[in-house]
Amino acid sequence: MAGLGTYPPYFLRLREVNRRGPTVYGAGASTLPELSIDDVARLHQDGAWIVDTRPISAFASGHIPGSVSIALRDVFATWLGWVVPDDVPLVFVLDADQDRDLLVREARKVGYERLAGELAGGVESWVLAGYPVERLPLIPAAGADGAVVDVRQCNEFEAGHVPGAVHAELGAIASGAASLPSGPLSVMCAHGERAMSAGSLLARDVHREVTVLTGGPDEWAAAHHVALGTA
Repeated sequence: MAGLGTYPPYFLRLREVNRRGPTVYGAGASTLPELSIDDVARLHQDGAWIVDTRPISAFASGHIPGSVSIALRDVFATWLGWVVPDDVPLVFVLDADQDRDLLVREARKVGYERLAGELAGGVESWVLAGYPVERLPLIPAAGADGAVVDVRQCNEFEAGHVPGAVHAELGAIASGAASLPSGPLSVMCAHGERAMSAGSLLARDVHREVTVLTGGPDEWAAAHHVALGTA
């Protein structure tokens, strides 16, 4: 049992969903409504979460302040269910070529019912309307500056990590942000997607200098000719 590791909180939430049975949706239920810029701004002010599903390079270049990066990929539902509350409206930001039907199915299968819609026109429309965007630096692992925060799972960290790295699993990053070093942070996973999710959560709740790394410990070790630590 001890070797099973941590698991997403939606596992517990879905027990009751499974008891009572799922919500049944009719034709066209996978459609994601388009929201105006004013709608998005109002929903965000009222407590909605903005989930940006674009590739991490696009998020790094410019995103709505306070939005959370969860790239739309095979494990999208897992990380949505792990780091985003299920009791608030969700607004999504997508690229034009991303699959809206897939996003809705993935969100609903982990118990998310309050899907407000997507920002019509994407970030480009937000910028054209004069609203601000924020940027989150995305650099190779070799350029890590300040404290390295490794957000991989425990078994990954124990198998090999940057010497002196602080370990904080992505699923716990928001609740543990206050215990992280106060100086510049370089957030690392294996490739960059989880690190960008963690970086966006830190930037959302804590005003500090955060950089996201595109590579993992192996890339860092190769660049610095240093052996990885193990635990």
